[in-house]
Amino acid sequence: MAEVRADSRGEARQSFFAKQQLTDKARTAFQQLSAVVKNTSLYPEGHPSVLISAEKLLSTVRELLVDRKEAAFYLVGGELFFETLSVSVDQSLSLLMEQLAGMDIGGIAYKPGLTQEELVRLAALLNRDAASIAARGGIQEAAAAEQIAHVELHRVLLVDQRAGGDIKKGKKKASELFLEAVETVKELVQAVHLDKAASMRRMNSVVQAMVDTVLENRDALMGLTSIKMYDEYTFAHSVNTSILATALGTFLSFEKPQVAALGVAGLLHDIGKVKVPHEIINKPGKPTEEEWEAIKRHPVEGALLLSDIPGISRIAMVAAFEHHQHDNERGYPKAEGPLRQHLFSQVIALCDAYDALTAARVYYSVQTPPDHAVRILLKQRGTTFHAILVKAFVNMVGLFPIGTVLKLDTGELGLVTHQTHDLMRPRVLLLRTFDGTEQDQVSLLETSGGRYKRSAVGAVNPHTAKIDIKQYLD
Repeated sequence: MAEVRADSRGEARQSFFAKQQLTDKARTAFQQLSAVVKNTSLYPEGHPSVLISAEKLLSTVRELLVDRKEAAFYLVGGELFFETLSVSVDQSLSLLMEQLAGMDIGGIAYKPGLTQEELVRLAALLNRDAASIAARGGIQEAAAAEQIAHVELHRVLLVDQRAGGDIKKGKKKASELFLEAVETVKELVQAVHLDKAASMRRMNSVVQAMVDTVLENRDALMGLTSIKMYDEYTFAHSVNTSILATALGTFLSFEKPQVAALGVAGLLHDIGKVKVPHEIINKPGKPTEEEWEAIKRHPVEGALLLSDIPGISRIAMVAAFEHHQHDNERGYPKAEGPLRQHLFSQVIALCDAYDALTAARVYYSVQTPPDHAVRILLKQRGTTFHAILVKAFVNMVGLFPIGTVLKLDTGELGLVTHQTHDLMRPRVLLLRTFDGTEQDQVSLLETSGGRYKRSAVGAVNPHTAKIDIKQYLD
């Protein structure tokens, strides 16, 4: 078992850093394109500075083209993507992005067979004014006339105007799936309470649908975890933990069966609480020492209960047993010798803690805002939680998670709907009418003249401000 754990930790670390390396290489390629464009604006096309910078870009693009039919970059609302990966771009490169957008370029795809000469001609073309490009029929026609055969220039994708509506369209399916998952957990808990045989068929079906939704649009389902259900906390918490664990598994590039196993483990991690008296679970205020001892038995009870259910994976039992077994004095149940918590248990523990921090529970008079919860987890990396997992989790949810209401330096309010590569600059839905009809969505990465158009100055408590975020995320 120890061998499997070591392998799974290594695979997670490798996939995470492989993705980081790919985005770093993509960023280098974009920086090198900027250098070629700048050099061609200063020197003749045959100048050594132009040729050397073009050769560097060509070398990086060829590396990106290994095992690919194209190396494609896309510009969407002030953000840069390589394929589906968000690429970090600082303000020094935002001028090139503005220049491309001004020429109606929303994407650049390099093809195998690309030459240094084509890159120089491309850079020279990008230095021409928009009017002359328009006179030649547009950027694609101008590129064809310049015999740039191995670079495709795509027009700007008009997604910002439709973003709000697209989110609304995608949410109905996600919200129905969320509620179905809550009902599925309820059914299983009731079956356990009544000592009836519990079927895993529906749960596996829900989890598979959840995995497919996360793979298609992670933000659509994750947004629902920010809607806290006070009256259904026990069940909704399990679903939220499952969604967050599933999303983190995909973020770490786990294989689909592993992600599904994480989803099931998340739904069932707290099943042992059915053995804790209801009055203790729902008691306002801090539990007594005796009550706390009863609560601390739920991981053991959970593993025992799951061992009696046909079709339950061993991973779900392990995660139920280990998800509170942090490597510190407060962890439970206590382990003999060095703690060797399974990777999946660590994922469940992290997602469980984040949702618990932001939850609306009977014994919490005030919810912890999502951005504060993220900062709490960051303080606990390397101690309570594995440092690499915390880094990945924060990169996934951002410093301002979906559902956070931000006050902007323009005086506007924005609801976070998507994350970008910059943890301080998510995509937001501008709130003006506060009735759920808003559709104007912008990225805080958007620039004008090399300066950001908008920046967050702080988070706003939606409850205090009487903003119903459910109407935007439901």
